[in-house]
Amino acid sequence: MANMVNVLNAILANASTEYQTRVPTATQNNITEVGSAIMSMKTTQNEFLSALVNKIAMTIVHNKTFTNPLSVLKKGSVPLGKNIEEIMTNPVTGTTYDPTGADLLARAIPDTKAIYHTMNRQGKYKATVSKAQLFTAFQSYTALEDLLNSIVNSIYSGDNLDEFILMKNLFASAIAGGKVKKIEVSEITDKDTAKDFVKAVRIVGQDMAFPSDKYNSYYDINKATDPKPAITWTPIEDQVLILRNDVSVDVDVELLANAFNVSYTDLKQRTLITDTFGTATNCMGILCDKSFIRVYDNLMQMEDFHNGEGLYDNYILHHWQTYSLSLFANAVAFVTPGDVTPGE
Repeated sequence: MANMVNVLNAILANASTEYQTRVPTATQNNITEVGSAIMSMKTTQNEFLSALVNKIAMTIVHNKTFTNPLSVLKKGSVPLGKNIEEIMTNPVTGTTYDPTGADLLARAIPDTKAIYHTMNRQGKYKATVSKAQLFTAFQSYTALEDLLNSIVNSIYSGDNLDEFILMKNLFASAIAGGKVKKIEVSEITDKDTAKDFVKAVRIVGQDMAFPSDKYNSYYDINKATDPKPAITWTPIEDQVLILRNDVSVDVDVELLANAFNVSYTDLKQRTLITDTFGTATNCMGILCDKSFIRVYDNLMQMEDFHNGEGLYDNYILHHWQTYSLSLFANAVAFVTPGDVTPGE
């Protein structure tokens, strides 16, 4: 109840003068009075609903919606309509000292590479709220909270679920398209195979910390146009381990923490769990630089439309995003036999 009182008063505090004049401050005992004032005019009703969905809902009941467990890998927002350019420059190759200084004026052009990420998702999510629902909701704070939850859950949970699925499909397309290195490991069937898996992850993780082109796929994808590979490295603290849920259950957490020479708490912060890797059913886990995933929000906007004939309001969330991968970044998929292309 306290939450809904706060919601109503937060809307009131930021509302128009007309709304503030007509609608009283909410208390624990005057829900019917507040509801009658809001419903008395179309302008106050529309202002209430707009504020409820646009400004309050995500803040108040965000913990009740489905949350994408991979969302921490997202890279924030970018201006609408902009392509994202990612640039890296290889380390300069050293030469032998020449006391004559003959090469003083010679050009040494850096080996700079660029890749581009383009917006490729335009999601839309709609929920309808009728005047009849509002009349019923204002009978109690519980009913009003139920209405709020239904709006938030239907819109934002749908969006977050699709985002989660799309990110898993991004991993699957990377594995199928050769945009991530693959290492074959055995299925975990006992303690020995679990230790073997942890050992494989540990070897790759420690190896990634040294400069090389061994664990990024830039050359594999671009060798026809760029004969020079990308040299990069990933410190242990910048590595993220994404595990399939059943694999995470079978792996000894303490053993895994020791493999990375970190505490259990630190390991939890660097480990993400997913139910699947999309269609890549033989993928057990991915160890990557946290810059490998390039998911950006281009547009997150709620629109509303009132249908006077039907006495209902439609609320439409638009979510446009960029889903891409950095071929400069280190990334390795640990796959079981049958998922490795011959010759890799």
